[in-house]
Amino acid sequence: MSLKLLRSSAPAVVFAVLLVAGCGPQLLVTTPNLLNDDKSSRYFSTCPSCCQRPEMEVLYVTDRTLADGTKGPVYSYGRSRRLAFGVATVSLDPSPTWAELVQASTSRLRRRNYALQSGACREMGDFKPARAGDKDADMSRAAEAVVLDRTDLDQFHHMLQDRLAGTDYKDVFVFVHGFNNSFEDAVFRAAEVWHFLGRVGVPLVYTWPAGYGGLRGYAYDRESGEFTVSHLKRCLQAVASCPGVERVHLIAHSRGTDVTITALRELHIANRARGRVTQRELKLENLVLAAPDLDEDVFLQRFVAEDVLSAPRRTTIYASPRDKAMEVADLIFASRGRLGALAPRDFSPRAREALASLPNLHFVECKVTHFSNTHDYVFTHPAALSDLILVLRTRADPGAENGRPLVQTAEVIWELSNNYPGR
Repeated sequence: MSLKLLRSSAPAVVFAVLLVAGCGPQLLVTTPNLLNDDKSSRYFSTCPSCCQRPEMEVLYVTDRTLADGTKGPVYSYGRSRRLAFGVATVSLDPSPTWAELVQASTSRLRRRNYALQSGACREMGDFKPARAGDKDADMSRAAEAVVLDRTDLDQFHHMLQDRLAGTDYKDVFVFVHGFNNSFEDAVFRAAEVWHFLGRVGVPLVYTWPAGYGGLRGYAYDRESGEFTVSHLKRCLQAVASCPGVERVHLIAHSRGTDVTITALRELHIANRARGRVTQRELKLENLVLAAPDLDEDVFLQRFVAEDVLSAPRRTTIYASPRDKAMEVADLIFASRGRLGALAPRDFSPRAREALASLPNLHFVECKVTHFSNTHDYVFTHPAALSDLILVLRTRADPGAENGRPLVQTAEVIWELSNNYPGR
């Protein structure tokens, strides 16, 4: 759908906006190319014994309001001032044995499809602002004056440490979803990626009040993204301050990328004012911006000019010029270009210069086909998902010599195609 067509047809605009929605996957995604070979079971051979079962448990933090539910808490798109945390379970239908699931997860052609289903959801506690003058309130290594109640923080740490105890990887993978995602959509996405990582480390989804739906849904969700920034900051601080956590990986998608870099920017400014190093304070290893719904100028101003790039050890941006949802965002905001749809030739001279000077940023152009209009290709396409797995699990830089055989097209700019990594 071209921008010219979008401008000339109001119904087409409405339809295209709805396509931006990140509807959660209902079926277990196609096996990543990386795992589709005779030796691919090595990724699951290191799976902790406690996780060798079909069900997947994902930790969650949310500022969604509670809705009526008969099976535990149910979270809606409403905005809540309380920041709840707990454990959500994802099951598969039909339910396979562990051996059957590993076989299906390492084969290009599966004997059957597996549907993702919401299981039990247990809320373990919530964060409440500490009372002024409360001597027991503490936030270890906090970057802000706002602190969390010690009891709330201890409950959260206990929940996280229980999961860390069951894995040799002391990494936490924090997922921040995009526009029009429900609570279940977000949990499904985090569960799938963690599953194909070999179920190492701890998956945690930060799910904010998106999913209003309808013609005003994008505007509502955009403002919800502004509402949630302070809560995401508290979540990241709580994770990083947990004893036993060695590395934090932050994976943001679509509109969630704006929420994420805004939170990081504010934390970085506060840390810098106090003479602290943000990367050390947040234990931030990888920042992944998947199909970022960000204006190029906004990204350069917030992220590059203010040196937020130094907050993570490495930043990886996945983009595709074939992402139709980004064309719609361009139309809505009249931007020069959305970061998630830019090809190397589309960057302005200012952007090229900025990117070339940033050694810890890698821009990956995904030259992949046959992905859905919801622009979720980073998590569903077998080539793009393969590279994401390598980024998160091996923490390797791009290049065949590092086990990530991307093709370098310019300084800090790489590309992958449908057959990546080419096994």
